[in-house]
Amino acid sequence: MVLSKRELKGLLLAINGHVSSVGESAFRVKSEKSEIFYEVLWKDKKWSCSCEDYEKRGRKCKHIFAVIYYLMIRQVVVGMRVAEEKVACPHCQSSDHVIKRGYAYEKTGRVQRYYCKKCGRRFNYRSGLEGMRGEALAIVLALDLYFRGLSLRQISEHLKSVYGVKVTHTTIHGWIKRYVELISQVTNGIKVETGLRWHCDESKLKVNGRHIILWAVLDSETKILIAQQITLKRNAEAARKVLEEAMRKVLTPPLEVVTDGFHGYSEAIRKVFPRDVMHIQGPLNGPINNNEIERYFRTVKQRFKSIYSFGNLEGAETFAKGFKIFYNMLKEHRALGDKSPMEASGLEPAKCWQDLIKRTRLHKSVC
Repeated sequence: MVLSKRELKGLLLAINGHVSSVGESAFRVKSEKSEIFYEVLWKDKKWSCSCEDYEKRGRKCKHIFAVIYYLMIRQVVVGMRVAEEKVACPHCQSSDHVIKRGYAYEKTGRVQRYYCKKCGRRFNYRSGLEGMRGEALAIVLALDLYFRGLSLRQISEHLKSVYGVKVTHTTIHGWIKRYVELISQVTNGIKVETGLRWHCDESKLKVNGRHIILWAVLDSETKILIAQQITLKRNAEAARKVLEEAMRKVLTPPLEVVTDGFHGYSEAIRKVFPRDVMHIQGPLNGPINNNEIERYFRTVKQRFKSIYSFGNLEGAETFAKGFKIFYNMLKEHRALGDKSPMEASGLEPAKCWQDLIKRTRLHKSVC
Protein backbone atom coordinates (compact mmCIF):
# COMPACT_ATOMS: atom_id res chain seq x y z
CA MET A 1 0.00 0.00 0.00
CA VAL A 2 1.31 3.51 0.70
CA LEU A 3 4.98 3.56 1.57
CA SER A 4 6.38 4.23 5.03
CA LYS A 5 8.80 7.14 5.46
CA ARG A 6 11.80 4.79 5.16
CA GLU A 7 10.37 3.17 2.04
CA LEU A 8 9.61 6.53 0.43
CA LYS A 9 13.14 7.81 1.19
CA GLY A 10 14.51 4.61 -0.32
CA LEU A 11 12.41 5.04 -3.45
CA LEU A 12 13.67 8.61 -3.84
CA LEU A 13 17.27 7.40 -3.51
CA ALA A 14 16.60 4.81 -6.21
CA ILE A 15 15.00 7.16 -8.73
CA ASN A 16 17.65 9.84 -8.15
CA GLY A 17 20.44 7.47 -9.19
CA HIS A 18 22.02 6.80 -5.79
CA VAL A 19 22.11 3.00 -6.25
CA SER A 20 24.68 1.04 -8.21
CA SER A 21 25.25 -2.70 -8.58
CA VAL A 22 28.69 -4.12 -7.72
CA GLY A 23 27.72 -7.77 -8.08
CA GLU A 24 24.76 -10.12 -8.32
CA SER A 25 23.93 -9.68 -4.62
CA ALA A 26 25.91 -6.57 -3.65
CA PHE A 27 25.03 -2.90 -4.10
CA ARG A 28 26.33 0.54 -3.15
CA VAL A 29 23.98 3.31 -2.05
CA LYS A 30 25.22 6.88 -1.93
CA SER A 31 24.06 9.04 0.98
CA GLU A 32 21.52 11.70 0.00
CA LYS A 33 23.46 14.43 1.87
CA SER A 34 27.13 13.45 1.63
CA GLU A 35 29.66 11.47 -0.39
CA ILE A 36 29.40 8.45 1.91
CA PHE A 37 28.49 5.09 0.33
CA TYR A 38 26.76 2.25 2.17
CA GLU A 39 27.14 -1.42 1.29
CA VAL A 40 23.89 -3.36 0.89
CA LEU A 41 24.10 -7.15 0.61
CA TRP A 42 21.68 -10.00 -0.06
CA LYS A 43 22.93 -13.06 1.84
CA ASP A 44 21.20 -16.11 3.34
CA LYS A 45 17.83 -14.82 2.08
CA LYS A 46 18.21 -11.60 4.05
CA TRP A 47 19.16 -7.98 3.34
CA SER A 48 21.86 -6.23 5.37
CA CYS A 49 23.37 -2.73 5.28
CA SER A 50 26.51 -1.14 6.66
CA CYS A 51 24.66 1.97 7.92
CA GLU A 52 24.21 2.80 11.59
CA ASP A 53 20.42 2.65 11.37
CA TYR A 54 20.42 -1.00 10.23
CA GLU A 55 23.11 -2.05 12.72
CA LYS A 56 21.11 -0.48 15.55
CA ARG A 57 17.61 -1.68 14.59
CA GLY A 58 18.32 -4.82 12.58
CA ARG A 59 15.45 -3.93 10.24
CA LYS A 60 15.27 -2.67 6.67
CA CYS A 61 16.70 0.84 6.39
CA LYS A 62 16.17 3.40 3.61
CA HIS A 63 19.31 2.11 1.82
CA ILE A 64 17.90 -1.42 1.66
CA PHE A 65 14.58 -0.06 0.41
CA ALA A 66 16.52 1.95 -2.18
CA VAL A 67 18.03 -1.27 -3.55
CA ILE A 68 14.65 -3.03 -3.49
CA TYR A 69 13.05 -0.25 -5.55
CA TYR A 70 16.08 -0.01 -7.82
CA LEU A 71 15.53 -3.69 -8.63
CA MET A 72 11.77 -3.15 -8.94
CA ILE A 73 12.20 -0.33 -11.49
CA ARG A 74 14.76 -2.40 -13.40
CA GLN A 75 12.30 -5.29 -13.46
CA VAL A 76 9.58 -3.00 -14.89
CA VAL A 77 11.96 -1.85 -17.62
CA VAL A 78 12.99 -5.42 -18.48
CA GLY A 79 9.37 -6.56 -18.37
CA MET A 80 8.39 -3.82 -20.82
CA ARG A 81 11.13 -4.82 -23.25
CA VAL A 82 10.29 -8.51 -23.03
CA ALA A 83 6.59 -7.79 -23.52
CA GLU A 84 7.31 -5.79 -26.66
CA GLU A 85 9.80 -8.31 -28.03
CA LYS A 86 7.54 -11.31 -27.36
CA VAL A 87 4.57 -10.47 -29.57
CA ALA A 88 1.92 -13.15 -30.01
CA CYS A 89 -0.08 -13.59 -33.20
CA PRO A 90 -3.73 -12.63 -32.50
CA HIS A 91 -4.95 -15.28 -34.97
CA CYS A 92 -3.10 -18.45 -33.85
CA GLN A 93 -1.62 -17.19 -30.53
CA SER A 94 1.90 -18.26 -31.56
CA SER A 95 4.80 -16.07 -30.36
CA ASP A 96 7.70 -18.23 -31.58
CA HIS A 97 6.94 -17.73 -35.30
CA VAL A 98 6.32 -13.97 -35.37
CA ILE A 99 8.70 -11.60 -37.18
CA LYS A 100 8.69 -7.85 -37.79
CA ARG A 101 7.62 -6.79 -41.30
CA GLY A 102 7.45 -3.07 -41.99
CA TYR A 103 5.15 -0.40 -40.60
CA ALA A 104 1.61 0.81 -41.03
CA TYR A 105 0.88 4.53 -40.86
CA GLU A 106 -2.28 5.48 -39.01
CA LYS A 107 -3.66 8.71 -37.58
CA THR A 108 -1.98 7.95 -34.25
CA GLY A 109 1.41 7.57 -35.97
CA ARG A 110 3.65 4.75 -37.15
CA VAL A 111 2.61 1.26 -35.98
CA GLN A 112 4.84 -1.83 -36.17
CA ARG A 113 3.63 -4.55 -38.58
CA TYR A 114 4.25 -8.25 -37.99
CA TYR A 115 4.03 -11.49 -39.99
CA CYS A 116 3.28 -14.91 -38.50
CA LYS A 117 5.15 -17.69 -40.29
CA LYS A 118 2.91 -20.31 -38.68
CA CYS A 119 -0.46 -19.16 -40.02
CA GLY A 120 0.78 -16.81 -42.77
CA ARG A 121 -1.15 -13.75 -41.59
CA ARG A 122 -0.07 -10.16 -41.05
CA PHE A 123 -1.14 -7.96 -38.16
CA ASN A 124 -0.34 -4.72 -36.33
CA TYR A 125 1.02 -4.83 -32.80
CA ARG A 126 -0.81 -2.68 -30.30
CA SER A 127 0.49 -2.31 -26.76
CA GLY A 128 -2.59 -0.41 -25.56
CA LEU A 129 -0.48 2.77 -25.36
CA GLU A 130 -1.08 4.10 -28.88
CA GLY A 131 -2.01 7.73 -29.38
CA MET A 132 -0.08 9.01 -26.36
CA ARG A 133 2.80 11.45 -26.48
CA GLY A 134 5.94 10.21 -24.75
CA GLU A 135 7.37 6.76 -24.25
CA ALA A 136 5.29 3.75 -23.28
CA LEU A 137 7.85 2.98 -20.58
CA ALA A 138 7.35 6.46 -19.13
CA ILE A 139 3.59 5.91 -18.87
CA VAL A 140 3.95 2.54 -17.14
CA LEU A 141 6.57 3.85 -14.71
CA ALA A 142 4.49 6.94 -13.99
CA LEU A 143 1.47 4.84 -13.05
CA ASP A 144 3.53 2.54 -10.85
CA LEU A 145 5.51 5.24 -9.05
CA TYR A 146 2.44 7.43 -8.49
CA PHE A 147 0.51 4.75 -6.65
CA ARG A 148 3.62 3.77 -4.67
CA GLY A 149 3.83 7.25 -3.20
CA LEU A 150 5.67 9.72 -5.45
CA SER A 151 4.23 13.07 -6.43
CA LEU A 152 3.62 14.02 -10.05
CA ARG A 153 6.52 16.49 -10.00
CA GLN A 154 8.92 13.88 -8.57
CA ILE A 155 7.94 11.47 -11.34
CA SER A 156 8.41 14.19 -13.96
CA GLU A 157 11.92 14.92 -12.66
CA HIS A 158 12.79 11.21 -12.55
CA LEU A 159 11.69 10.58 -16.14
CA LYS A 160 13.71 13.55 -17.34
CA SER A 161 16.93 12.83 -15.42
CA VAL A 162 17.06 9.04 -15.89
CA TYR A 163 15.28 8.35 -19.20
CA GLY A 164 15.52 11.71 -20.96
CA VAL A 165 11.72 11.88 -21.31
CA LYS A 166 10.50 15.44 -20.83
CA VAL A 167 6.87 15.54 -19.70
CA THR A 168 5.09 17.95 -17.40
CA HIS A 169 3.34 16.89 -14.23
CA THR A 170 -0.02 17.81 -15.83
CA THR A 171 0.69 15.43 -18.74
CA ILE A 172 1.48 12.66 -16.26
CA HIS A 173 -1.78 13.34 -14.44
CA GLY A 174 -3.58 13.05 -17.78
CA TRP A 175 -1.95 9.65 -18.37
CA ILE A 176 -3.08 8.47 -14.96
CA LYS A 177 -6.68 9.58 -15.47
CA ARG A 178 -6.89 8.00 -18.93
CA TYR A 179 -5.45 4.61 -18.07
CA VAL A 180 -7.11 4.25 -14.68
CA GLU A 181 -10.45 4.74 -16.43
CA LEU A 182 -9.59 2.25 -19.21
CA ILE A 183 -8.42 -0.41 -16.76
CA SER A 184 -11.43 0.15 -14.49
CA GLN A 185 -13.79 -0.54 -17.39
CA VAL A 186 -12.27 -4.03 -17.67
CA THR A 187 -11.67 -4.87 -14.00
CA ASN A 188 -15.14 -3.73 -12.92
CA GLY A 189 -16.60 -6.79 -14.65
CA ILE A 190 -14.46 -9.30 -12.75
CA LYS A 191 -16.28 -11.40 -10.16
CA VAL A 192 -14.19 -12.88 -7.35
CA GLU A 193 -14.48 -15.72 -4.88
CA THR A 194 -14.14 -14.32 -1.37
CA GLY A 195 -14.02 -15.76 2.13
CA LEU A 196 -16.64 -16.05 4.83
CA ARG A 197 -15.99 -12.70 6.53
CA TRP A 198 -16.08 -9.19 5.11
CA HIS A 199 -14.98 -5.94 6.76
CA CYS A 200 -16.79 -2.70 5.99
CA ASP A 201 -15.77 0.76 7.15
CA GLU A 202 -15.70 4.41 6.14
CA SER A 203 -13.36 7.33 6.66
CA LYS A 204 -13.59 11.09 6.29
CA LEU A 205 -11.13 12.72 3.87
CA LYS A 206 -10.58 16.32 2.88
CA VAL A 207 -10.46 17.39 -0.77
CA ASN A 208 -9.97 21.07 -1.62
CA GLY A 209 -11.30 22.13 1.79
CA ARG A 210 -14.35 19.89 1.49
CA HIS A 211 -14.99 16.68 3.44
CA ILE A 212 -15.86 13.51 1.57
CA ILE A 213 -16.58 10.00 2.82
CA LEU A 214 -14.60 7.07 1.46
CA TRP A 215 -16.35 3.71 1.96
CA ALA A 216 -14.65 0.34 1.52
CA VAL A 217 -15.42 -3.38 1.79
CA LEU A 218 -12.48 -5.76 2.34
CA ASP A 219 -12.40 -9.56 2.31
CA SER A 220 -10.70 -11.02 5.39
CA GLU A 221 -9.29 -14.12 3.67
CA THR A 222 -7.97 -12.89 0.30
CA LYS A 223 -7.49 -9.22 1.37
CA ILE A 224 -9.32 -8.16 -1.80
CA LEU A 225 -10.73 -4.66 -1.69
CA ILE A 226 -14.13 -5.75 -2.99
CA ALA A 227 -15.82 -2.38 -3.28
CA GLN A 228 -15.03 1.28 -2.72
CA GLN A 229 -17.12 4.42 -3.11
CA ILE A 230 -16.90 8.13 -2.41
CA THR A 231 -19.97 9.98 -1.14
CA LEU A 232 -20.67 13.40 0.33
CA LYS A 233 -22.82 12.06 3.17
CA ARG A 234 -22.40 9.39 5.86
CA ASN A 235 -25.74 7.66 6.11
CA ALA A 236 -27.48 4.30 5.74
CA GLU A 237 -28.18 4.92 2.05
CA ALA A 238 -24.47 5.38 1.30
CA ALA A 239 -23.61 2.26 3.31
CA ARG A 240 -26.23 0.30 1.36
CA LYS A 241 -24.79 1.39 -1.99
CA VAL A 242 -21.23 0.26 -1.23
CA LEU A 243 -22.50 -3.11 0.08
CA GLU A 244 -24.66 -3.56 -3.04
CA GLU A 245 -21.62 -2.85 -5.18
CA ALA A 246 -19.68 -5.47 -3.20
CA MET A 247 -22.41 -8.05 -3.82
CA ARG A 248 -22.21 -7.41 -7.58
CA LYS A 249 -18.45 -8.14 -7.49
CA VAL A 250 -18.55 -11.58 -5.84
CA LEU A 251 -19.69 -15.09 -6.67
CA THR A 252 -21.08 -15.90 -3.20
CA PRO A 253 -22.10 -13.70 -0.25
CA PRO A 254 -20.24 -13.83 3.09
CA LEU A 255 -21.48 -15.38 6.32
CA GLU A 256 -20.30 -12.46 8.47
CA VAL A 257 -19.99 -8.71 7.95
CA VAL A 258 -17.85 -6.81 10.46
CA THR A 259 -18.42 -3.04 10.92
CA ASP A 260 -17.91 -0.30 13.47
CA GLY A 261 -20.75 1.05 15.60
CA PHE A 262 -22.30 3.33 12.97
CA HIS A 263 -26.06 2.68 13.14
CA GLY A 264 -26.53 2.93 9.36
CA TYR A 265 -24.80 -0.40 8.77
CA SER A 266 -27.53 -2.41 10.49
CA GLU A 267 -30.22 -1.02 8.20
CA ALA A 268 -28.04 -1.42 5.11
CA ILE A 269 -27.11 -5.03 5.89
CA ARG A 270 -30.78 -5.99 6.43
CA LYS A 271 -31.64 -4.66 2.97
CA VAL A 272 -28.65 -6.06 1.04
CA PHE A 273 -27.85 -9.50 2.47
CA PRO A 274 -29.77 -12.72 3.02
CA ARG A 275 -31.11 -13.19 6.55
CA ASP A 276 -28.48 -15.78 7.50
CA VAL A 277 -25.62 -13.25 7.19
CA MET A 278 -24.39 -12.28 10.65
CA HIS A 279 -23.65 -8.63 11.44
CA ILE A 280 -20.76 -8.25 13.93
CA GLN A 281 -20.72 -4.65 15.12
CA GLY A 282 -18.02 -2.78 17.08
CA PRO A 283 -16.30 -1.49 19.06
CA LEU A 284 -14.38 -4.75 18.71
CA ASN A 285 -11.43 -6.37 20.47
CA GLY A 286 -9.98 -9.85 20.37
CA PRO A 287 -9.76 -12.22 17.39
CA ILE A 288 -12.58 -10.49 15.49
CA ASN A 289 -11.90 -6.82 14.81
CA ASN A 290 -11.73 -4.28 12.02
CA ASN A 291 -7.97 -3.71 12.20
CA GLU A 292 -7.26 -4.75 8.60
CA ILE A 293 -9.57 -2.26 6.95
CA GLU A 294 -8.65 0.47 9.47
CA ARG A 295 -5.01 -0.06 8.50
CA TYR A 296 -5.99 0.32 4.85
CA PHE A 297 -7.68 3.65 5.58
CA ARG A 298 -4.64 4.93 7.49
CA THR A 299 -2.46 4.36 4.43
CA VAL A 300 -5.00 5.95 2.08
CA LYS A 301 -5.30 9.04 4.30
CA GLN A 302 -1.52 9.32 4.45
CA ARG A 303 -1.38 9.19 0.64
CA PHE A 304 -4.18 11.76 0.26
CA LYS A 305 -2.21 14.28 2.34
CA SER A 306 0.73 14.17 -0.09
CA ILE A 307 -1.35 14.63 -3.26
CA TYR A 308 -1.83 18.04 -4.81
CA SER A 309 -2.91 16.80 -8.23
CA PHE A 310 -6.64 17.16 -7.72
CA GLY A 311 -8.89 19.68 -6.11
CA ASN A 312 -12.26 18.21 -6.93
CA LEU A 313 -14.37 15.10 -6.45
CA GLU A 314 -13.56 13.73 -9.92
CA GLY A 315 -9.83 13.75 -9.16
CA ALA A 316 -10.40 12.02 -5.84
CA GLU A 317 -12.48 9.33 -7.53
CA THR A 318 -9.75 8.74 -10.13
CA PHE A 319 -7.19 8.26 -7.38
CA ALA A 320 -9.50 5.90 -5.44
CA LYS A 321 -10.11 3.78 -8.58
CA GLY A 322 -6.41 3.59 -9.39
CA PHE A 323 -5.37 2.78 -5.85
CA LYS A 324 -7.91 -0.04 -5.75
CA ILE A 325 -6.41 -1.49 -8.97
CA PHE A 326 -2.89 -1.19 -7.55
CA TYR A 327 -3.88 -2.72 -4.20
CA ASN A 328 -5.83 -5.66 -5.65
CA MET A 329 -3.85 -6.58 -8.75
CA LEU A 330 -0.25 -5.40 -8.37
CA LYS A 331 0.60 -4.99 -4.69
CA GLU A 332 2.19 -8.11 -3.20
CA HIS A 333 1.12 -8.94 0.35
CA ARG A 334 3.34 -10.81 2.79
CA ALA A 335 0.30 -12.34 4.49
CA LEU A 336 -0.62 -13.90 1.11
CA GLY A 337 2.82 -15.38 0.41
CA ASP A 338 3.90 -12.34 -1.65
CA LYS A 339 0.89 -12.66 -3.92
CA SER A 340 -1.56 -9.94 -4.88
CA PRO A 341 -5.11 -10.32 -3.50
CA MET A 342 -6.45 -11.17 -6.97
CA GLU A 343 -3.79 -13.84 -7.43
CA ALA A 344 -4.58 -15.25 -3.98
CA SER A 345 -8.22 -15.59 -5.01
CA GLY A 346 -7.22 -17.79 -7.96
CA LEU A 347 -7.40 -15.22 -10.78
CA GLU A 348 -4.69 -14.60 -13.37
CA PRO A 349 -2.10 -12.24 -11.87
CA ALA A 350 -0.98 -9.01 -13.55
CA LYS A 351 2.78 -8.53 -13.99
CA CYS A 352 2.73 -4.73 -14.28
CA TRP A 353 0.60 -1.79 -15.36
CA GLN A 354 1.37 -2.48 -19.02
CA ASP A 355 -0.10 -5.95 -18.62
CA LEU A 356 -3.34 -4.37 -17.40
CA ILE A 357 -3.31 -1.81 -20.24
CA LYS A 358 -2.90 -4.57 -22.83
CA ARG A 359 -5.93 -6.33 -21.35
CA THR A 360 -8.03 -3.25 -22.09
CA ARG A 361 -7.06 -3.58 -25.77
CA LEU A 362 -8.02 -7.29 -25.78
CA HIS A 363 -11.28 -6.45 -24.02
CA LYS A 364 -12.16 -3.89 -26.72
CA SER A 365 -11.41 -6.35 -29.53
CA VAL A 366 -13.70 -8.95 -27.95
CA CYS A 367 -16.49 -6.44 -27.39
